[in-house]
Amino acid sequence: MDYSRRLCDAINAHRPGFAAVETIEPTRPVAFVGAIVEVLRRGSIVHFQLPIEGWGNSLLPGSALMAARAATRKGRIIITLHEWTSLNQLRYLSMIPDLLASDGFVFVSPKQRASFLGTPLVGRAKKQATRVIPIGPNILPSRIDPDRVAQERTKTRGIGAAQAEIVIGYFGVLYASKRPDMLLRVVRELQDRGIKARLLVCGDFLWDKPKDREAFFALASQLGVVEWLDFRGRIDAEDELMATLAAADVFLLPFTDGVSVRRGSFQAVSQLAIPLVSTVPEDQAEFDLSPSLKTKIGNPATVLCPVNASAETFADAIIAAIAHKEDAVGVSLTGLWDEAAIAHLDIYDTFKARGDVQRL
Repeated sequence: MDYSRRLCDAINAHRPGFAAVETIEPTRPVAFVGAIVEVLRRGSIVHFQLPIEGWGNSLLPGSALMAARAATRKGRIIITLHEWTSLNQLRYLSMIPDLLASDGFVFVSPKQRASFLGTPLVGRAKKQATRVIPIGPNILPSRIDPDRVAQERTKTRGIGAAQAEIVIGYFGVLYASKRPDMLLRVVRELQDRGIKARLLVCGDFLWDKPKDREAFFALASQLGVVEWLDFRGRIDAEDELMATLAAADVFLLPFTDGVSVRRGSFQAVSQLAIPLVSTVPEDQAEFDLSPSLKTKIGNPATVLCPVNASAETFADAIIAAIAHKEDAVGVSLTGLWDEAAIAHLDIYDTFKARGDVQRL
């Protein structure tokens, strides 16, 4: 939803009143499909975001567009596919009806689009017309209060025997492709080397997977790093979030599919001049469309590891990244949403030129 609202605001900055976001609770599936039908019957565009994490394991989002299309042939449907190569097989299968019902596709990563071109579910013309539009950051702090950062740094480091020498920061939703277990194992590895490391987590697990959260804390206990875990959960206030993250000495984002322009967590921490450890992108051209993020990736204080790296390798990378902390840069991403808005308007105008729609 953060992505959708920011994109909507950016589009309306160019064309006031052109776009609107409508939210329907997961407990109202009929109303959800009905809202889509209403927009389509006006001859407008419905722009859908998939996958939808907020719906948990529900299959509804993967068939809602097909159900709406069965009710009317008017309007057009566009889907932004935030993931493709790393989709769970069941999630992939659940999305088939919506893929068949869609008139156009948008990807936020070149790698994801390249993989999509091989699917037999969509016609050649539609696949070739797909666009790559990098997302803008969900987190854009207006100002980071240095006093608040100092307070957070003192709080996170602790005192006495439990005072940390290194604070490892993590931001984002926690699920399998983020390797939450690896975050804890790296802390254990550093502790075994005599380095007092603390893990600062600003984020939480998916609401419909409470067992994942329980398993995370159980592993922290098993590894003996509970006292070195500072789990803040989700922080909604952007300035507070960024001030908290700024207390870290290094960020660790061990993605199983490589660091990518589509990762909001990577975009958020890239705005801070703090060393970063992540995993090698799947595609060497991943950041060609995002010069600012490419600058962060190429910085000496950014160390990339293989996606299957061990805790020992990540620990080595953290030490190497911190050794270059004076070289660390924070990049400005303020222009990304403007670029995304212009690119989306171009897509909408293409449909409008065909007489397909009146407005979004």
